[in-house]
Amino acid sequence: MSENRNFWRGPLIRLRALEERDWEPSTDEPDTELDRYIGDIGFPESNGMWREQVQDQIKQMGKEDYIFLQIENLDGQVVGFIHSHECNQRNGTFRYAIGIQHKYWGRGYAREAVTIFLRYFFRERRYQKCTTPVCAFNERSIRFHEKLGFRLEGRLRNMIYTNGEYFDELYFGVTAAEWEQIDPPLMLERAKARDED
Repeated sequence: MSENRNFWRGPLIRLRALEERDWEPSTDEPDTELDRYIGDIGFPESNGMWREQVQDQIKQMGKEDYIFLQIENLDGQVVGFIHSHECNQRNGTFRYAIGIQHKYWGRGYAREAVTIFLRYFFRERRYQKCTTPVCAFNERSIRFHEKLGFRLEGRLRNMIYTNGEYFDELYFGVTAAEWEQIDPPLMLERAKARDED
């Protein structure tokens, strides 16, 4: 059995709930070109707007399996986020999104965060399918999902407008059965009662 008994922690990172302290202004530069990879370039937000957004997300946590988690490295630095959305318990399907700050790319944080996240949804919440949209110009995310075992399932043309151009949106998916081949479940040992003889 693994020495690590914390489900939400791996060798590189831990996932934790969003907290009030997360509204505090970041020292990282906001509204960079990297924002295109996780959505689009929005209007500048004041600290008050950001605080309201964080408070709203905290209130939504757990409702209909919506989860927004901070990704921290083991030094306690927030390196990114991961969250679920469009969770459909009846059909057992959900979507997720992840974002890692540029300075933390290439360290294995995203792979570990997604692995823990999928284990939770597939093995603890009984979901059977995960889907994620990726902008067609985001080659790094495309390669990441392919290496992780997601399959390209579809392309919607001209769905994203940024930098004066339209781009396709690609949909990648993985089923619980496929994930079990990629990341086999732990073999749980039954706790044995002490022999009182």
